[in-house]
Amino acid sequence: MNYRELIAQLTPQRGVGEARAIVRMVMEERFGLSQMDLLLGKDTTLSADDRKDFEKIAVRLLRGEPVQHVLGFADFCGHRFRVNNDVLIPRPETEELVRRAIAALADADSAKKGREHTAILDLCTGSGCIATSLALAFPQARVVGVDISVQALAVARANAARLGASNAEFLQQDILRCSEADSAFPSSPFAVITANPPYVRVCESSEMEPTVLDFEPHLALFVPDDDPLLFYRAIASIARGQLLPAGQLFAEINAALCEETRQLFLSSGFGDVRVLHDQFGRPRILSAAFQGSI
Repeated sequence: MNYRELIAQLTPQRGVGEARAIVRMVMEERFGLSQMDLLLGKDTTLSADDRKDFEKIAVRLLRGEPVQHVLGFADFCGHRFRVNNDVLIPRPETEELVRRAIAALADADSAKKGREHTAILDLCTGSGCIATSLALAFPQARVVGVDISVQALAVARANAARLGASNAEFLQQDILRCSEADSAFPSSPFAVITANPPYVRVCESSEMEPTVLDFEPHLALFVPDDDPLLFYRAIASIARGQLLPAGQLFAEINAALCEETRQLFLSSGFGDVRVLHDQFGRPRILSAAFQGSI
């Protein structure tokens, strides 16, 4: 099999555009061949070992495995994060959440609140892509990433270490068992809290791609149909007790439940609760300001 044949075989599963993008990514990242190299036929010069590697990759892709798992990484906010089936693959849409958080932290710094004293909390941290990206953007801040999964935390710690985010730490914590006054979070109170919790209802699973359903952790994806906002109630409760006065919260949300989620935070005492859109025009991020006091 050559790369053109792999594109043809992947097309029924992924569509022609995605199939081409996946195979070209593999050829460039794994074998160092650009699109121009492929057009010039340089794939025919692969060594015997590389051809065997290509065949193994083809098998994995054709059985539906995400290309990020095959290659072992996903790019996010200008950084390369290691991923496996213990964590969600970082999505481009989530980068907007990071941009919003960076802007809020920059505004706080310009108001002379002292970046060196800034603390950031990332709930449901997964691969650590949000926490580590913020830690790298604000190297003098203290960043705490929290997740229930020991396996996910191992990935997050490894990513932070490899990228040099020495100011990020990661803790195991079930946020559904936390409360406003919980003292389990070091470095509190926090200037910013971010969260990308499970929010896909089980009834929505039929709309999802097999590459997600079969290879990404359901623990990080799904919530019960009869209580889809349970994580957001926990996040609101934690934020009330852990955010600085005038601190801000940014959470990724289910687009189908954006108004219900907004109302939850309004009823929890937050101000300036807004639903923000991602680059695809989808309601993706909830932002809320904390106006109380610790």
